[in-house]
Amino acid sequence: MPRHAFTVISAIFLTACGGGDDGGAADPHTTIPPAVTDMTNLERGAILYKRCRACHTLGQGERHKVGPNLWGIYGRTAGTREDFNYSNAMAGSEIVWSDETLSAYIENPRDYIPGNRMSFAGLRKEADRDALLEYLRAETGG
Repeated sequence: MPRHAFTVISAIFLTACGGGDDGGAADPHTTIPPAVTDMTNLERGAILYKRCRACHTLGQGERHKVGPNLWGIYGRTAGTREDFNYSNAMAGSEIVWSDETLSAYIENPRDYIPGNRMSFAGLRKEADRDALLEYLRAETGG
């Protein structure tokens, strides 16, 4: 097994178990274990996206889930895909999705678009949002 794969697997295992170099007193706001220092932003984004995949798909032509498929999200006005039933708040927001607007939205969806139906609590760390957005750009034709 390559060293990188072992590092990623070990870090994910330690995170899931609540363990690590700090004797188990892990920062509850840490989303990517600090031990994973050789991971690229794109790789970090792929791990962070795992939280999103229960509700969203990314590939062109893939079906919607609880949330809409995100293919082609960059440059699209929020709530405008004809084949998805958006909340009135999302459909009336007139937001055009870009790195800036997506970052603000995924930081705190309820505050950014009050009344939207996304139940995700948000990603507070800017580095996590940046990694996730890099992954979304790569996977959604952005």
